[in-house]
Amino acid sequence: MAKKTIFPSDAELTRMRDVLSKAIGSRPLDKNASTVDKIKHNICKEFVIYINARKITQKDLAAKLDIDEALMSKNLHYHFDDFTIDRLIKYLSVLYPKLEFMFKLAS
Repeated sequence: MAKKTIFPSDAELTRMRDVLSKAIGSRPLDKNASTVDKIKHNICKEFVIYINARKITQKDLAAKLDIDEALMSKNLHYHFDDFTIDRLIKYLSVLYPKLEFMFKLAS
C-alpha cells in the first residue's frame, strides 16, 4: 500500500510564504568572485558549520561573539560586504582560539 503524501494546508503555506518573504536569503558565491570574496565566503561558511554542529541559534552565536544579531545574520547568509577579512578572522578566533590559516596557491 502506498504512503499518503500529506501536503501543508493553504493557511500554512500562506504563513510560510509570509515568513520567508521577510527573511534574508543566503547569497551564493559569484562564479567570478574576487579572491577576497572567496576568502570571506569560506570564513562565513565556518560560522554556519559551527552553529549547525553545535545546534545553537544565530542569537546564541551573536552573544558569544558580542556582536549584534543582525550582523551575525548577514555573516551566516554570506552578505559579507560590511566585513573585512580581519574582522571575520577576529570573530572566528573567538570560537577557535588556536586558529591557524593556510593559503593554497593555485597555478
